[in-house]
Amino acid sequence: MRKFYSLVLLIIAVASSLTVSAQGLKGFKLKNGLSVYIWEDSTKNDVFGLVGVKVGAVNDPEDLTGLAHYLEHMMFKGTQSISALNWEKEKPIYEQIIAKYDEMANETDPAKKETISLEINKLTVEAAKLAAPNEFAELTDNMGGKMLNAATGYDETMYYSSFPPSQLYKWLDLNSERFINPVFRAFQPELETVYEEFNRSQDMQGSLQSDFMLKHIFPGHPYSRAILGLQEHLKKPRLGGLVDFYKSWYVPENMVLILVGNIKLKEAMGLINDRFGRLNPQKSPERKTYPEIEIKGRTEYSTKMGDFPTLRLAFKGVPKGHEDELALTICVNMLSNSNRTGLLDKLSLSGDVLGADAGLINFKEQGRILIVGVPYYDVNQRRFESSKSLEKMLLQEVSKIQKGEFNEELFNSVKATLIRDFDLAFESSYNKAEQILSTFICNEDISHVLNYKERLKAISIEQVKEIANKYLNKNYIVLNYQPGKAPKAEKLSKPKYDPINPERGVISQYAEKFRKLPVRKVDPVYEKFDAVQIKQVNERSRLFYTQNQENAIFTLTLKYGVGTHEMPQLKYAVDLMNNAGVMGAYEPQALKQELNALGAVCNFGVDDNYLYVSMSGYEENLEASCNLLTRQILMPKLDEKQLNNMIGSAYQMRAIEEKNENLLEEALHDYLLYQNKSEYLDRMPLEDIINLTISSLTGEFNRATDYEAEIHYVGSMPFNDVYDILSKNLPLKATEKTSNSPVVKDRVQYKENTIYFVSDNDALQSKIYFYVEGNPFKIEDDVYYKAFNKYFGSGFGGLVMQEVREYRSMAYTADGGEITPPLANKNAYFEGYIGTQADKTIEAIDVFMNLLTEMPEYADRINGIKDYLREGLQTAKPGFRSRSQVYEAWKRLGYTEDPAKTQLPKIQNLSFEDVVKFYQQNVKGRPVAIGIIGDPKRINLDELSKYGKVIRINKNKLFSSK
Repeated sequence: MRKFYSLVLLIIAVASSLTVSAQGLKGFKLKNGLSVYIWEDSTKNDVFGLVGVKVGAVNDPEDLTGLAHYLEHMMFKGTQSISALNWEKEKPIYEQIIAKYDEMANETDPAKKETISLEINKLTVEAAKLAAPNEFAELTDNMGGKMLNAATGYDETMYYSSFPPSQLYKWLDLNSERFINPVFRAFQPELETVYEEFNRSQDMQGSLQSDFMLKHIFPGHPYSRAILGLQEHLKKPRLGGLVDFYKSWYVPENMVLILVGNIKLKEAMGLINDRFGRLNPQKSPERKTYPEIEIKGRTEYSTKMGDFPTLRLAFKGVPKGHEDELALTICVNMLSNSNRTGLLDKLSLSGDVLGADAGLINFKEQGRILIVGVPYYDVNQRRFESSKSLEKMLLQEVSKIQKGEFNEELFNSVKATLIRDFDLAFESSYNKAEQILSTFICNEDISHVLNYKERLKAISIEQVKEIANKYLNKNYIVLNYQPGKAPKAEKLSKPKYDPINPERGVISQYAEKFRKLPVRKVDPVYEKFDAVQIKQVNERSRLFYTQNQENAIFTLTLKYGVGTHEMPQLKYAVDLMNNAGVMGAYEPQALKQELNALGAVCNFGVDDNYLYVSMSGYEENLEASCNLLTRQILMPKLDEKQLNNMIGSAYQMRAIEEKNENLLEEALHDYLLYQNKSEYLDRMPLEDIINLTISSLTGEFNRATDYEAEIHYVGSMPFNDVYDILSKNLPLKATEKTSNSPVVKDRVQYKENTIYFVSDNDALQSKIYFYVEGNPFKIEDDVYYKAFNKYFGSGFGGLVMQEVREYRSMAYTADGGEITPPLANKNAYFEGYIGTQADKTIEAIDVFMNLLTEMPEYADRINGIKDYLREGLQTAKPGFRSRSQVYEAWKRLGYTEDPAKTQLPKIQNLSFEDVVKFYQQNVKGRPVAIGIIGDPKRINLDELSKYGKVIRINKNKLFSSK
């Protein structure tokens, strides 16, 4: 009673109102106006922490778009305490930099602007010597923090990471301190990083398609422009504007703290008030409002953009939290859903279209309903069906919802699926936090999250029909994408700035105090392999059973021991099986609906080594669900139209792969490692694909099920009951073939440094890969691999990100580290990547090669690396859904118990000399292979020869010609 009474007093002391208390979720406000939500979940190994702000790209000043996104980047640069080595000396330089940016923004003479820019660069280099870069990220690492990141949306900005429960006070201290007197250091280099991000987006067809869509479906609203901002504004930055933007919007009343995971309310509340209560209260600014955009009649916008002809039909929708949102969600899922039982899904399953989908865009102020389709491709005539006929087909299915031409089973099954998916999503701390953030940003009642299932169940069929007629009417926008290259914005060019060169091996007074903060001692907790029950099913196949204590949803993964490495046709067989019915019993969608009526969904997949059959559903229907699955596998019903659709899709992919930037990157990466054994060269000829038959593919799939299988089951039903059901109702052969999986492909053994250059005249960015073959992997060296990766290329604190991005602003994305194999005694290898502006290519390679050939040695970082590895062992535990497969992966490497047991003592004894020794034995002096995709007009190709032998290869050499 005394403890309870004390807690009540504490709540009264720190909170102005207790807004919610249910299902482990507690919500309250601090006196300064900061909203706080704590969701206790003792089953988690860690805590997920998030700070959200009600500000996003919508709130950008109209003459300074991109500001919200810029600010998100700058919030990692420290404060007057974090990263500050001598704030008294740094402050006047910082103020000069702010003033210079204002001066440059007001200057119209290009030559004078350039002069001011160089003056800013000089001041930036000087100021950098008075700060410890990346200190926020390093302190997060040192406490075992993971997932450190941030994101800017249209209506919100969020900052987050996960951390060990014992580090709660440190996390609260650091993450509240970052919002007290922030200093936007190294603004100029970070601008270049944002330019890299912008140029990267201009090379991504998906990004350009999204920009085109938003421009036309939200005209006149800030939702119509990219979050990164307009190009003309990115060229005219104002640091003073950023400072003002922060002061206006980043106030406690406009912010929320969310903590989800292994956390106790009683312990947390006082600490939260002590740390986040320091933020000064201030009134939130008024958010500018925009008139509702009316869509009248049918309006079409066409463009050449992408690989396939695609139609997007955009209808007026609703903003997040609108009273019609839930009924509209059901309506859209009756058109298309994850179980593929929707009216549009039937078009795909039957082979009438290459693809059809429906979805919602729900922003804070406005929303849209999207209907998307890709037309059927006739492989014999080598052409797509017309966009006009596709639009007619899509609208016919939409009209069925309006007229009520659907059965009640579809309506009920959609609601059941949404409830199941909700329960599965809420097994993730991240998803819980994101849902809470969404309600905060949109000023919704938190009960909308807690009562989601009850509200969903209350929606009637009549409401859905009414909603369909209200929104899916004759007023819509058609976005007609035809194959082609989109015109790109002018690239943001590389300025001629000197890189910053901060002092190494120094930390701020704040960091010194932070590292001495007390941490609750926690005894290590180890995984126990017997937490997974194992039993032989047949001669070789085994059942792996994990108890589910969260809900009544089971997951089943049948993992047959063969993949495309031995059976290449499986890639196409799996595509077909995902659209199969049951011969003599169910058409494809009828089978999906029958499974859905049982609350189950099934999918087939394949990779190099395994054929996967995955199912999830409610345990009460486990036997019936498995029975249907087995009938589908043994007697699949397919027709020629489905086969032709699959062949047509494969044919079209072969036709466009040299033009697709993602496929081109993957092909170069594979060529660098395997050359002629690349999966894009060593593959089925197109002629063989065209000649595939239903019988050959179903036969290939059936032969794959001859192999031994791992059966991974997660559920709450008793083990023996599960064993009885699965052993009798799954397609397992009495005498299985022995699996050779996993197979580790032999990589190229380079004798000298070799550079492959692939010309892409349209690329704004160069994509650069690095490869160094390593040594046989042994679990005795596991800690050294992890320590090297952390030091060299992991996260913001690694050498790669610091040297390439933070100091020189050469890339938005850069990383590097050792890749370990799935089997012991197979070689590991080093892999690195940089995405950079074409005119920075040579410099970027210079920096990376210097890291590989003469790795800088900063011995003072070893304690931080040890802290990160040690704390990480306690939080990097497999979730219950993946536990059995993770255990088996550990065993394949040679572990007989939790790797943490042997790794923890090694971490304690780890020295910086161990990291250097590992580098010398595994990376230094070895031949380096480099693969580059870039614009040869903007790269001095002659300079590439200083790194090694240069080989120019055409795009078509990365793909088999047949």
